[in-house]
Amino acid sequence: MASIPIAVHLIKRTMGTRRGLIMNVLLPALLLSVMAGLFSGLQGNKAVIVINNTDTGLLGSSLVTSLEKETQYEVRLTKDMTEQALKAQVLDGDADASIHIPHDYTQKMIDGEQSNAVLYRMDEQLWNASLAAMLNTEADKLAASVRLVQNKGAQTVDSDKLAALLAAQAFPKAAAESVGMRLGNIVSNPMMIGLILMFVMMLLSQSIGLVMEDREQRTMARMYTAPLRSLDIAFGNFAGSMIVATIQLVIVLGLTYFAFGYSPGIPFGSMLIVLEFYLLAALGLVSAIAGLVRNSTQLSQINNLIITPTCMISGCFFPLSMLPDFLQRLANFTPQKWALQAIDRLGGGGSFSDIGLHLLILFLFAAVMLAFGSAVLRPNKTS
Repeated sequence: MASIPIAVHLIKRTMGTRRGLIMNVLLPALLLSVMAGLFSGLQGNKAVIVINNTDTGLLGSSLVTSLEKETQYEVRLTKDMTEQALKAQVLDGDADASIHIPHDYTQKMIDGEQSNAVLYRMDEQLWNASLAAMLNTEADKLAASVRLVQNKGAQTVDSDKLAALLAAQAFPKAAAESVGMRLGNIVSNPMMIGLILMFVMMLLSQSIGLVMEDREQRTMARMYTAPLRSLDIAFGNFAGSMIVATIQLVIVLGLTYFAFGYSPGIPFGSMLIVLEFYLLAALGLVSAIAGLVRNSTQLSQINNLIITPTCMISGCFFPLSMLPDFLQRLANFTPQKWALQAIDRLGGGGSFSDIGLHLLILFLFAAVMLAFGSAVLRPNKTS
């Protein structure tokens, strides 16, 4: 095929020399892999929660039991700390958060009063906001349990009945299981995968930059005077960019999976397939942008205005649910969102049949954008 020499030439220009191989392929991949290793170490650590339970009743111990069941926390129990000491634990970095259960926690609920455990944290983040919501939910549940066993006409409870009820709630005979939406934790904690997606798009812009260089130096114009179809020229440039990006992607995934031990719960092959579809879509987007500018300088400037903002609104750096509704709808037009959701569903135990729609959208995105890019990424009519 006439496209093969064009693709080979682009690959040689990118990584055909020792300097090009190191600077354009190995060094960026190694830097991202090191970042993945650092992030995997941070994400693998559980949040340390110090709990000071001064309540001697049933409800305080029941709350502690509920917190200990949460696998994302490392719970440390204490009974001798003051509230100032609990605050110091958080301020000094010895704990990510601390909880004080007051001595009258159970008695206040029996008396029909509102009683809440006190949460100390440095700042409000997604995980500790969830912890605060859980404390309120557990308090409401315990108050409802007290009312169930409370003697009519008196604010007293049967301790044996309350203990039996709390034990039954702790180990229910039947529990609801949601199987319709098999979701993982990528969408709620997307930072590492989001960095890989942004990295891939930046690498593609580097390859398309070489095509832009050909257009500026009139090399592309000479190619169009040769007995070649414009489709062959476009396909050759796109194929060369895809091959270079795939090599870089394999290096990144290989190092992150096997050298640094980072894995989002998805097999290596499955992750590579999803990211290959994303590569196609990202290549289409970058080539479409390149066709709308006149030189490489403008391309780099527009990339700063396109790549980073699209990564932000698509949920690459923080959960998409934190954005306003109109930005969430706008994210549907970015390939990053569909790649993140596909990886998330695979990480939640889904199969490729569950992400068929996501891959189809990425493929259609690539087809439309590549067609547009091949139509507009042509030689300049004026030099």
